[in-house]
Amino acid sequence: MTTKRDSKSLDLDSLTLETGRRLKEERLRLGLKATDFENHGGWPASTVYGWESGKSSPKSEFYATTASLGFDIPYIITGKRSQNLSAPVMDVLAPRRAGLTGPAPKPAHSEDTLYIPLLSATGSMGPGTEALAADVVMGDVPISLIWVQMNLPRSRPEALRLVHAYGDSMRGTLESGDFALVDTDIHSVDIDGVYVLEAHQRLFIKRVRQRMDGRYEISSDNPAIKQTDILNGGHEVRICGMVVYGWNGRRF
Repeated sequence: MTTKRDSKSLDLDSLTLETGRRLKEERLRLGLKATDFENHGGWPASTVYGWESGKSSPKSEFYATTASLGFDIPYIITGKRSQNLSAPVMDVLAPRRAGLTGPAPKPAHSEDTLYIPLLSATGSMGPGTEALAADVVMGDVPISLIWVQMNLPRSRPEALRLVHAYGDSMRGTLESGDFALVDTDIHSVDIDGVYVLEAHQRLFIKRVRQRMDGRYEISSDNPAIKQTDILNGGHEVRICGMVVYGWNGRRF
């Protein structure tokens, strides 16, 4: 026979499991690893994993130190989403300062707000897409400054720009219609990566790597599109910046 005490214990266990599940869901939504909390609040990864598995519940101090990262604290505790946190990730054009959610958390407060210009320029990842060379700002997208500092520590926040990416040649890394977060302070290929290049008055988003002979190889990530160019010094190519984050949540 199940006593009232046993029933209450079972209810608490269920709540602990659900809280842990929602905590993990929020962590993954924000693109965070359990080890990230060691540098933000001093919470060991083993403790976070224990909470997520339902062994125990997070402490109130944990919520206090992680709310600025973009966690939906009421959702973790009650299962009910806070207002505006369920908006689509790509809905950034209307109104002018609509927030990004999902892999890029909305700011927790005014001091945590970084407005990133969304440019009218588009980066072509395949043939047939004309790109605007002019950097015309279509709007400002607010995201969490703390999230930027944690995920992009080498980038100056004021140098970040958002551009649309279109085409199929970078499929698997960037999908057509994704946003590319670009560090415009970078104008040389010091490390292999994905860059925004300007050539023939068009913008291109391509992977660039340096070969053993010192020349640079520009290629696509989509294995179905075999497109590789070698820069031999005679090409007029300008490096506009390096893609440091894709707004499908992929880190570069």
